[in-house]
Amino acid sequence: MKNTTRLGIVLGISISFFAAEVAIGFKTKSLALIADAFHYLNDIVAYAIAFAAAYLQERGQHTHRFTYAFHRAELVGAFFNGVFLLALALSIFLQSIERFVHIEAVESPKLVLIIGGIGLALNILSALVIHGRDPNLGVFFSASYSLPLFTDHHGHGHSHAAPPFSTDPLELNGPVTLLDRIHAEHNHRTDPPKDTPQNSLGLAAVLLHLLGDAVNNIGVIIAAVIFLKLHTPKRFYADPAVSLAISLIIFGSAIPMTLKSGRILLEASPTYLDLAKVKEDLITLPNVLSVHDLHVWHLSESVILASLHVCIPIGTSMEEWEKTEQYLQHCFEEFGVSHVTISPEIYREPQSGSISVDGGGCRLPSHDDFGCSVGELKKRKTTQGA
Repeated sequence: MKNTTRLGIVLGISISFFAAEVAIGFKTKSLALIADAFHYLNDIVAYAIAFAAAYLQERGQHTHRFTYAFHRAELVGAFFNGVFLLALALSIFLQSIERFVHIEAVESPKLVLIIGGIGLALNILSALVIHGRDPNLGVFFSASYSLPLFTDHHGHGHSHAAPPFSTDPLELNGPVTLLDRIHAEHNHRTDPPKDTPQNSLGLAAVLLHLLGDAVNNIGVIIAAVIFLKLHTPKRFYADPAVSLAISLIIFGSAIPMTLKSGRILLEASPTYLDLAKVKEDLITLPNVLSVHDLHVWHLSESVILASLHVCIPIGTSMEEWEKTEQYLQHCFEEFGVSHVTISPEIYREPQSGSISVDGGGCRLPSHDDFGCSVGELKKRKTTQGA
């Protein structure tokens, strides 16, 4: 079964149940049922975003206007979803308090019990339909949908990911041994990050999400059983009590989701990463005099990007720079950064009115800084490719 088919089935089930639960909640005047219904709306938004991303991925539809494809679609949806849930939780919380003061009878408790049972069954069914026998289907809820993220065609002058180290037996021992020696005392070796980027919206998170929905359904079922088994007017306090519990559950899930997605959308640096230590490691590399304009940010939860300017000595050859770039790339890989844009700048003596960088000045490389003109460099690459 295709990804879009699985998600389409679950999305249809969710929308149908949401509409039914809202209608019956208002009919029976059960605040717990209404609260559970709107919490279910969280699932619908998540499934809709996942469906759209899977649909675009299967058809390979990307435009030049979205150069990063749709890796942040889920984050945008999660942020607005979180804000909506916070407002919903506050509304349910206040209505629950009001119901404690002015108790209101719940009509047709059997109907409430039936809807609660159906909701619990549908949560189980949704888990089976989504995951089936393939646990990797949890990636629907991550930002990595295997969409093409970067292209190989650049029209600018700064460098990107360096080619991998040579696997030639004659060259392997030299670069690798030197690389290990260079990185031996770096922070990512002596004090590695305690928290590395994880696909937190994968399978485990989905199961916890479904578990939260199941807890809400169980709460509705318990309230309905109390309505049916007890005959005192106080039995209707179970409705606002369950609603209050649901509102707290929504608060507990919406606050972290809103803060986390908002932080990523603001392009804050990863919480596990100490940029001062990253800089400290980078300036110990060969031919790296200084580093500035260092930016590290999340594209999605599982994809971290970085850009920086590196000041290098004048007269550095292209071969020397390529090795330095490899060392830089390896450092960032150790810190969990998956894609780095590096802009080299040539060191020059400070002059009056110039901008200094660690006691010196840097400028963008000219045609002859690497020992050949840009035209000659392109010609050499074309010849090597042929």
